[in-house]
Amino acid sequence: DNSTTKLIGKDLDEYLNLLKANEETDPGVSSGFPIYDRAIGGGFRRGAVDLIGARAKCGKSTLADNVALNIADRGTPVLILDTEMSQEDHWNRLLANLSGVAINDISSSKFNKEKQLVDDVEEAAEKVKKIPYHYISVAGKSFDEILGIARRWLFKHVGYNDEGRMNDCLIIYDYLKLMTSESINNNVAEFQALGFQITQLHNFCVEHDVPCLAFVQLNRDGITRESEDVISGSDRLIWLCTSFSIFKARSKEEEGEETTISHNVNRKLIPIVARHGPGMGGDVIFMRMTGELARLEEIGTKRDAERIHREQQDGFPDKEETDQEVSDSSGGEIDEGS
Repeated sequence: DNSTTKLIGKDLDEYLNLLKANEETDPGVSSGFPIYDRAIGGGFRRGAVDLIGARAKCGKSTLADNVALNIADRGTPVLILDTEMSQEDHWNRLLANLSGVAINDISSSKFNKEKQLVDDVEEAAEKVKKIPYHYISVAGKSFDEILGIARRWLFKHVGYNDEGRMNDCLIIYDYLKLMTSESINNNVAEFQALGFQITQLHNFCVEHDVPCLAFVQLNRDGITRESEDVISGSDRLIWLCTSFSIFKARSKEEEGEETTISHNVNRKLIPIVARHGPGMGGDVIFMRMTGELARLEEIGTKRDAERIHREQQDGFPDKEETDQEVSDSSGGEIDEGS
């Protein structure tokens, strides 16, 4: 009941007893990328918008699809509100990801030449049909219409549990931008319109007690700089999101400087702001994107990426680093500089 004020301690005992009765779990829906989850505070939390900024053509839609696959594969419903890509584009990427057959070989029907490839693609198609991954194109729709679509999806495909709380799910918004010419006029600047969108999206998540992963375009400074002021839009985007991260390709200059990291490690995810999590303490999350298969793999911190590069060169694992990983996974503290 949010209609009246109440003492902050009211019903606290009931809440504490509920926590004690539960098994230890992450407070949010896991993205499938453990280091990113830990950095933002345990996954995507209810009533919150986690924001990722990216430049055009760097793979943000691939990131969105990989997160969606990771979550839907566990039986948790996912809805992607897509402003750009068609359903066929997503089909080609999902089939490539799950089958190991290149996107272009699928879209051009080249895979038909080999029976094994046909079998692999058909097997992938069966997997896609069974997972609760929902899609809709929202290109050209007003933001109020888009939120109405999301609301109906929650009621129809997610629903409430026995305690009257919305079941686990994730809404992905790809991506925040002006949708129609009516969104902006002489009195409302573009950055203000984007601020209104994040406000509405945040309020929607709070109202329905659901998490949202949203994407936003970085300005040109985002090519080189890694700070919150590279976001295209309003400061309000940062104010109202629970976490803000930058997803970007490693530049040729970075590859030249970071000679101890394989060139196959071609993407970086940099948590900049994390309200509930520790962030990365200035470090970044290195990732490997295989574009032809629309696959994204979390490699780890710089130390992890350097260790893997050494193993590839030497042909055997680094014992010291492996022992440290065992210690970390058993509950030890992660070095801030790792």
